[in-house]
Amino acid sequence: FHGGSGSDISDIRKAIDYGVIKMNIDTDTQWSYWEGIKNFEAKYRDYLQGQIGNPEGPDKPNKKYYDPRECLRAAEKNTVERLGRCFSDLKCQGILGLGEKKDATNVFGPALGGLPI
Repeated sequence: FHGGSGSDISDIRKAIDYGVIKMNIDTDTQWSYWEGIKNFEAKYRDYLQGQIGNPEGPDKPNKKYYDPRECLRAAEKNTVERLGRCFSDLKCQGILGLGEKKDATNVFGPALGGLPI
Protein backbone atom coordinates (compact mmCIF):
# COMPACT_ATOMS: atom_id res chain seq x y z
CA PHE A 1 0.00 0.00 0.00
CA HIS A 2 2.06 2.94 -1.26
CA GLY A 3 0.30 5.57 0.83
CA GLY A 4 -2.97 6.07 2.57
CA SER A 5 -3.46 9.81 2.18
CA GLY A 6 -7.07 10.37 1.26
CA SER A 7 -7.94 6.69 1.66
CA ASP A 8 -11.02 5.83 3.64
CA ILE A 9 -10.26 3.98 6.88
CA SER A 10 -12.48 1.09 5.75
CA ASP A 11 -10.33 0.67 2.62
CA ILE A 12 -7.16 0.72 4.72
CA ARG A 13 -8.59 -1.92 7.06
CA LYS A 14 -9.61 -4.09 4.08
CA ALA A 15 -6.08 -3.84 2.68
CA ILE A 16 -4.68 -4.97 6.04
CA ASP A 17 -7.16 -7.86 6.16
CA TYR A 18 -6.01 -8.83 2.63
CA GLY A 19 -2.43 -9.04 3.83
CA VAL A 20 -0.89 -5.59 3.31
CA ILE A 21 1.90 -5.29 5.88
CA LYS A 22 3.30 -1.84 5.05
CA MET A 23 1.75 1.53 4.37
CA ASN A 24 3.61 4.80 3.93
CA ILE A 25 2.47 7.63 6.21
CA ASP A 26 4.99 10.33 5.29
CA THR A 27 2.44 12.74 3.83
CA ASP A 28 0.30 12.47 6.96
CA THR A 29 3.27 13.14 9.24
CA GLN A 30 4.43 16.08 7.13
CA TRP A 31 0.98 17.61 7.25
CA SER A 32 0.57 17.00 10.98
CA TYR A 33 3.89 18.74 11.68
CA TRP A 34 2.89 21.74 9.56
CA GLU A 35 -0.61 21.77 11.07
CA GLY A 36 0.88 22.01 14.57
CA ILE A 37 2.83 25.13 13.56
CA LYS A 38 -0.18 26.56 11.71
CA ASN A 39 -2.47 26.07 14.70
CA PHE A 40 0.11 27.57 17.07
CA GLU A 41 0.35 30.67 14.90
CA ALA A 42 -3.44 31.00 14.73
CA LYS A 43 -3.80 30.58 18.48
CA TYR A 44 -1.08 33.10 19.36
CA ARG A 45 -1.27 35.41 16.32
CA ASP A 46 -1.83 38.54 18.45
CA TYR A 47 1.32 37.71 20.44
CA LEU A 48 3.47 37.15 17.34
CA GLN A 49 3.25 40.61 15.79
CA GLY A 50 6.20 42.16 17.59
CA GLN A 51 8.62 41.76 20.45
CA ILE A 52 6.54 43.98 22.74
CA GLY A 53 2.80 44.55 22.93
CA ASN A 54 -0.07 42.09 22.91
CA PRO A 55 -3.70 41.78 24.09
CA GLU A 56 -2.47 41.83 27.69
CA GLY A 57 -0.98 45.31 27.25
CA PRO A 58 1.15 47.54 25.02
CA ASP A 59 4.26 46.99 27.13
CA LYS A 60 3.93 43.22 27.58
CA PRO A 61 6.78 41.12 26.12
CA ASN A 62 6.15 38.30 23.66
CA LYS A 63 9.43 36.40 23.88
CA LYS A 64 7.88 33.17 25.13
CA TYR A 65 5.52 33.19 22.13
CA TYR A 66 8.01 33.80 19.31
CA ASP A 67 10.62 31.45 20.77
CA PRO A 68 10.87 28.94 17.88
CA ARG A 69 11.00 26.04 20.31
CA GLU A 70 7.37 26.74 21.23
CA CYS A 71 5.91 26.31 17.75
CA LEU A 72 8.19 23.31 17.13
CA ARG A 73 6.92 21.74 20.36
CA ALA A 74 3.37 22.26 19.08
CA ALA A 75 4.35 20.62 15.76
CA GLU A 76 5.88 17.63 17.54
CA LYS A 77 2.89 17.20 19.84
CA ASN A 78 0.50 17.30 16.88
CA THR A 79 2.63 14.73 15.03
CA VAL A 80 2.70 12.38 18.03
CA GLU A 81 -1.11 12.54 18.18
CA ARG A 82 -1.36 11.85 14.43
CA LEU A 83 1.04 8.92 14.67
CA GLY A 84 -1.15 7.45 17.41
CA ARG A 85 -4.13 7.60 15.05
CA CYS A 86 -2.05 6.07 12.24
CA PHE A 87 -0.94 3.22 14.47
CA SER A 88 -4.52 2.61 15.56
CA ASP A 89 -5.83 2.77 11.98
CA LEU A 90 -3.15 0.30 10.90
CA LYS A 91 -3.87 -2.08 13.79
CA CYS A 92 -0.30 -1.92 15.02
CA GLN A 93 -0.74 -0.95 18.66
CA GLY A 94 0.12 -3.33 21.47
CA ILE A 95 1.43 -6.10 19.22
CA LEU A 96 5.09 -6.20 20.22
CA GLY A 97 4.53 -7.44 23.75
CA LEU A 98 5.76 -4.20 25.31
CA GLY A 99 2.77 -3.80 27.60
CA GLU A 100 0.84 -0.64 28.27
CA LYS A 101 2.33 2.73 27.39
CA LYS A 102 3.72 4.61 30.38
CA ASP A 103 4.26 8.35 30.62
CA ALA A 104 7.88 9.34 30.10
CA THR A 105 9.64 10.50 33.25
CA ASN A 106 12.90 11.64 31.66
CA VAL A 107 11.55 14.68 29.78
CA PHE A 108 10.92 18.24 30.86
CA GLY A 109 7.96 19.28 28.72
CA PRO A 110 5.81 22.38 29.16
CA ALA A 111 5.87 22.25 32.97
CA LEU A 112 9.08 24.28 32.94
CA GLY A 113 7.55 27.41 31.48
CA GLY A 114 6.40 26.32 28.06
CA LEU A 115 3.15 27.61 26.62
CA PRO A 116 0.03 25.49 26.71
CA ILE A 117 -0.34 23.88 23.31
